[in-house]
Amino acid sequence: MLLLCGSCAKQPYSGMDVPSSTQPTTENEIISYIDKRLEDEYYWLDEVNQKRSLFNRRLPWEQYLHHALSKLTTNEDDGSYNSQGQRSYYSYIRDVTATRGERSGFGILLHYTILIIDNNNRYGFVVESVYPDSPAEMAGIKRGDIIVGINGRNIDNSNYVNHFNNIQSGGVGLLDLSLKRRSESGAEYSASIESGVYNETPIAHYDVIDVEGYDKRIGYLSYLGFESEYNDELSKVLTYLASEGVKELILDLRCNGGGALSSALLLCSAIVPSSYEGQTLCRIERNKKNAVASQHSDFKLENTGQLLNLERLTVLCSGNSASASELVVMGLRGLDFPVTLIGATTEGKNCGMDVTYKHINGKDLEYAPITFMCFNAKGFGDWGEGIVPDVDLTSSGNKYGVYDEYYPLPYTDWGDSKRDIGLAVALADITGRGITQKDVTRSGAEVDYDIATTIARPVVGTRLYDELNVMK
Repeated sequence: MLLLCGSCAKQPYSGMDVPSSTQPTTENEIISYIDKRLEDEYYWLDEVNQKRSLFNRRLPWEQYLHHALSKLTTNEDDGSYNSQGQRSYYSYIRDVTATRGERSGFGILLHYTILIIDNNNRYGFVVESVYPDSPAEMAGIKRGDIIVGINGRNIDNSNYVNHFNNIQSGGVGLLDLSLKRRSESGAEYSASIESGVYNETPIAHYDVIDVEGYDKRIGYLSYLGFESEYNDELSKVLTYLASEGVKELILDLRCNGGGALSSALLLCSAIVPSSYEGQTLCRIERNKKNAVASQHSDFKLENTGQLLNLERLTVLCSGNSASASELVVMGLRGLDFPVTLIGATTEGKNCGMDVTYKHINGKDLEYAPITFMCFNAKGFGDWGEGIVPDVDLTSSGNKYGVYDEYYPLPYTDWGDSKRDIGLAVALADITGRGITQKDVTRSGAEVDYDIATTIARPVVGTRLYDELNVMK
């Protein structure tokens, strides 16, 4: 083992080892970049400075951050564990090869539950969502469809991981898919899709729902991510809902893993009455020794009462709802604005990142270590175990007795108020009408399936960040 001392080599910054000279320069620079932000900004930087001698700087940079964080014990809020007890971290660094918002692929989001179809060994992928104007939408694929075959072959235990990743990432140029549409009695159809460029808009679906006998118009918005690049699009949708006289809103965050604080602030400001103007939606707190950003930042509601001007909010949630999604709920509740949560216990991410971008020897790196914790106006920030819904759709013990053991596995397309259990229960809760299990049972249209396994969700999609401190 090579020992280095202060008199032998100049260290890049206090206390940090110099990586082995056998490593490529790019590896050295990226690892130094990782180390510097951990030392200066990571929320648990005190333990970083205590244990940095344990970090193996000879690892490839792609593995280094996870390794370094695994040596710490005080950073329990940075990440989560899967059912096998394996830990994933929210903090991440990745090579960004394309501009955010526009990408090449098929435009399909897949649910991470893998199905066994028709009581045999044929596996199926459930389509979580389809991006507008993407190759998948143009091929007629919809949310809730099940992919059961690829290029004339079945999906099975030996190939499902590769197929899943290829579809999700658009890693192959052309696919011939066999699919089942559960909302049409399990009818099977074929679709050929070729990879193409599309926009990853977070606006999955919006609509105005009129319920006979109920005197208020109900808006519905399925929102996939708090992405500030699409704030103008979000504003246009909220303006449209307001122009249609919407007095209730169902905000569907079942697939929303978080995003920019500015987008959460915009959304909440559009929802609440003018009496909330200037009130603090949330406060973020960084480590007192943070060398880059101030310890506290308050985010206050602005231009309230100009759009929806609602009296309450209904939110659809799941274990995929995280970060900014949870902040909307807890931030509004911290102001005593009524929020009803319907679905399943949320992810439980009460912390966030200051994201930086850096170009190192041909690599465009996006780096997001956890740098702050979140608190609402009442000083409450303890939702690290997730937010328990008011109506839990995973259990028959809720007040309606309506549940789905596979919730939030999608069954049908966005906005289907008869077949989507979340939307159906939300409408019943708003209007005060009863609902029974029979009302949401998929009689005559169910595809026979069992749960085979799951693929781990990529926690890099579970983000909350303060873009006021993004550095490029």
